[in-house]
Amino acid sequence: MHWPPDASDETDPRHVFLDAHDVMARYGWGKTKGYQNLKDRDLVPPPVMTHPDRWRLDQLLALEEKRMVLAEAASEVLIAPAREEVGIADLLPQAKHRRRAG
Repeated sequence: MHWPPDASDETDPRHVFLDAHDVMARYGWGKTKGYQNLKDRDLVPPPVMTHPDRWRLDQLLALEEKRMVLAEAASEVLIAPAREEVGIADLLPQAKHRRRAG
């Protein structure tokens, strides 16, 4: 799928500018949540133009790529190789004193 819909394969993302409505549509945000998210620099880079705000498609793509790499790294850490099996006895507190034989 091309974004924006009227873009072709030859369109350079550096030359595609999206307004707030286009960015919200790209991410599937509603109007209220969309305008809140557009102010959050962790979700969207700052606009390259103001009054009216415009975002470059290549910057949005770069941020998406960065977030995908971070998500993949996090999933590799969370889904680490199988760890040692832990038995129920290992989870119980250790005895303070040893029993005397006798």
